[in-house]
Amino acid sequence: MQEQVPAAPVASETTLVREVFGPLGGLVECGAALESVSVGAFVARHRGELDRVLDVVRRSGAFHDASMEIMDGLGYLREHDVPPAALLMWSGGIEEYTPDLGAPETVRRMARTGADLQLAHLLQALVGVAALRGGGDVESRAREIAEAIGTVCAWGGAGGGRSLREVFLMWRVAFLPGLLMPSAGSAEHFKRRLREYAHALEGIVARGE
Repeated sequence: MQEQVPAAPVASETTLVREVFGPLGGLVECGAALESVSVGAFVARHRGELDRVLDVVRRSGAFHDASMEIMDGLGYLREHDVPPAALLMWSGGIEEYTPDLGAPETVRRMARTGADLQLAHLLQALVGVAALRGGGDVESRAREIAEAIGTVCAWGGAGGGRSLREVFLMWRVAFLPGLLMPSAGSAEHFKRRLREYAHALEGIVARGE
């Protein structure tokens, strides 16, 4: 008899919404560094875009108002300093921790790598909550998610932003195998929904929407 892998416990709404807000906050901090502005100035500059992305977050996960308010409590959208160590964290340790971590070239490399990494994490978080909690038509929801990712892709400043296609490809190879392989332990209905979203997003990317 084939050994069955136990299904992972269902995460709470608070946990799920934090999984979305983490990479979004990382993108705000990396974006501010790439545009050479303060976080407050960056948020003011991109306020309309942020509001549209947050609306997609709400609908993707069918999140309640109290859950959406967690973003304010995390402080990512308020004025604050972004030390080089924070960029090192968002970038996954692309640089060695040394006294030279604040050098302009090093800061830009960490911010650029961090933005790449957090874009892929944000796409995974949005697809994940949509697959777990979201209702409605997968094609329509995937199009909303694609529009949200396309919005934040441009936050690299001075032409440094990624394309939706690049983010999709990073996400597909970095996240899906670990969730879809038999050894992953993901519930079958979750795997089925992930594949539906992956196929829908692939079509959107191919059509250049």
